Amino acid sequence: MRKIGRRKFLERSGQLLASAQALYAAESALAKPVVRSVSSPTVPLKKTYRAAAIGSTGHGGFGHRLDLVFRDLPGVEYVALADDNPAGLVKAGQRNGVDRLYGDYRKMLEDEQIDVVSVGTRHSELHEEMVIRCAEAGKHIYCEKPLSTSLASADRMIEACDKNQVKLAVAVSNHASLAIAEALKMIRDGRIGKLLRIRANGKDDRRGGGEDLMVLGYHMLDLMCLFAGKPEWTFAQVQQGDRDMKLSDAQPASEPIGPVAGDCMAVMYGFPNQVHGYFESHRDLRGGPERFGITVYGSEGIIAARSIRDVVWFEGSVLNPAKPQRWQPISTPEWDSIGDQDFWCRQKQVLDLLQAAEEDREPMSSGKQARWVEEMIHSVYVSHFARARVALPLEQREHPLG
Repeated sequence: MRKIGRRKFLERSGQLLASAQALYAAESALAKPVVRSVSSPTVPLKKTYRAAAIGSTGHGGFGHRLDLVFRDLPGVEYVALADDNPAGLVKAGQRNGVDRLYGDYRKMLEDEQIDVVSVGTRHSELHEEMVIRCAEAGKHIYCEKPLSTSLASADRMIEACDKNQVKLAVAVSNHASLAIAEALKMIRDGRIGKLLRIRANGKDDRRGGGEDLMVLGYHMLDLMCLFAGKPEWTFAQVQQGDRDMKLSDAQPASEPIGPVAGDCMAVMYGFPNQVHGYFESHRDLRGGPERFGITVYGSEGIIAARSIRDVVWFEGSVLNPAKPQRWQPISTPEWDSIGDQDFWCRQKQVLDLLQAAEEDREPMSSGKQARWVEEMIHSVYVSHFARARVALPLEQREHPLG
């Protein structure tokens, strides 16, 4: 099928943005979204926004090309970059065509007239200081995930953003996928009947267990919330080998995103309306993208997603593997015609962040929604240690692994 380039995408982005924007315009309580057709018109940005990016190449770089998200965006002028690694700073400037470069992002925030900042470092331990300083300077923020290393840290970031009336979005690209938007519309329209359960799996690779939950499970739990609403409780078991995980098993992840533990876990979440969610991960099963995904079961059909592109559904009250199946793709012509869908989604999130600021609403994949995902992650350990079901949101705000 014919692909379209970035400039063609930019010409059409105003129209395409409306689909997912309407879906996620609900407040962070994850209320039932309003669905519009993909071609619905939208209001363009009311002004030109000045943008900058913050990375830390020696400590996590710019994850998922978050330094590139402002390039060639309509209504956005990319003016400055900050990186505390001199060599990385020069490369990032060349890569983005930006010549106003700073070794200290705090100096950049003081000297430059900026409206929006991409906090791109993958090291979550650096996010709190960066996000709060940006908020105090009055800049809207697009932040790499995971947002924080503890719920207390997430609380402080969100409080600072609310206090300073700035918007915070987290780079979870599922929220901008037009295929996911169509799947959500099918669920809301009753195309798979009553929503019953949601099953998700990480990649089951060398990070299987605790790190898989935090890195890949982040996307899956986010989708659970999108499809089913706010979770009410968690019940979990985490294992290390053949025994239950102990607090002494906790260790740093392969990159600074907070402590993790366990090489196997089975988790159950309770959602409203008798909907249950399940997450599972095992270490070292030669896992990969084909194991990573989510399946939504309804009384009259099933939806499965293995990526933002590979979304399919099965129409019927049961799935019998012994019989030929009628899986059908879920997509739109606009979505199929986009080449780099992941990057398209990230730029779309940035445009939505700026429109959220103009309309004074929460952006898609807001910081508050990301905090719900982290509630679900941390509650796994709280439930495991308690050997009981635990209510959400958690009372314990510091990380349960210390």
